Amino acid sequence: MLETSIEDRFSSFAIAPRWTIRNARIVTRETVVAGALTVEEGRIAVIAEGTRAEAGAGLDLDGDYLLPGFIDVHTDNLEKHIVARPGVFWDPVSAVLAHDALVIAAGITTVFDSLVVGAMGKPDRLKALPMMIEGLDAARQYGLLRADHRLHLRCEVPRTDIVDVIAPYLDDPQLVFGTLMEDSAPRDRERFRFVMGTRGVEDGARLAALEEESNADGAANLRARRRALVEAFGARGIACASHDDTRAWHIDEAQELGMTISEFPVTPEAMDAASAARMTLIAGAPNVVFGRSHKGFLSMRERTRAGAVQILCSDYIPSSLLRAVFLLAEAGMPLPEATALVSARPAETFGLEDRGALAPGRRADLLHVAMIDGQPALRGVWSEGRRVF
Repeated sequence: MLETSIEDRFSSFAIAPRWTIRNARIVTRETVVAGALTVEEGRIAVIAEGTRAEAGAGLDLDGDYLLPGFIDVHTDNLEKHIVARPGVFWDPVSAVLAHDALVIAAGITTVFDSLVVGAMGKPDRLKALPMMIEGLDAARQYGLLRADHRLHLRCEVPRTDIVDVIAPYLDDPQLVFGTLMEDSAPRDRERFRFVMGTRGVEDGARLAALEEESNADGAANLRARRRALVEAFGARGIACASHDDTRAWHIDEAQELGMTISEFPVTPEAMDAASAARMTLIAGAPNVVFGRSHKGFLSMRERTRAGAVQILCSDYIPSSLLRAVFLLAEAGMPLPEATALVSARPAETFGLEDRGALAPGRRADLLHVAMIDGQPALRGVWSEGRRVF
């Protein structure tokens, strides 16, 4: 049984009362300031331009960048650590700590752990869900986490009992985001067949049987479950998003149900409809880095650079956030604007008013970033004023 927190054991994690980072290029919400930033009791106290910091005082960044800690609203990284191989489940706390270390090393100081609820055709995911939540709770209780972990529950709408399956988790105090996933034949037959293929369904007869089963469930039942889930999230003040939209009517329906976020629209039709409806669009940073979707869907690099995307998430590669920010800046997007996609914008969308930007009064979630051969390299991370990397 663990008896003490990590702060009691490692003095490097202690919060110094007041300290300064100087000679830095400080990326604020509006501009890049050459100067110094002072932290007091875990909060940003002062940002001073030029050399107004006392000579020799504090940490000298030698002209490197200082960015706000990233806020990642979607990562499935934890699942990879707890389900080591099909049917092989790792110790939950150990898995959580490995995941926590990786996201911190990627500059993510606030992470929405994205967990599938009611996984269709993947029993390992269903079994892993309570294990992951229990592991997160235990690690948090004993002060073992370096990042601030919140919950993002991804609901499989085609599961007929999904409303009952998610019920035990809806009042978790860490829950801040819900997503409705629906790869059903009534919603989009072509996409349904594609998704079944990615799940290893190659036999034609088996695919036809699954499609018939999906159609038998019926559009009306699917819609009723969508509405029930949106209402359950909304009653608790939890933001809710549609997912993998392919048609304009998917966006229309999401809006009608009260959703204001579209996560990973996969066609120009859906993305244009979401933009026209002024929904918040979430895209994957790996897509921006690679210039394409790993599944062959819509490329987000140019659309993000043009301002059509409001939030980038790491999706399946935590380190993609840092790379995407500087790729976008290299392509002409102002660095503060690119940085906001992974900090200020998610903070504003999800009501995290105490973080997301380098400004007096905000949490001192800080990233020291150096440029090495034209590539961004993370040199230091502070979470609420504590150096954690």
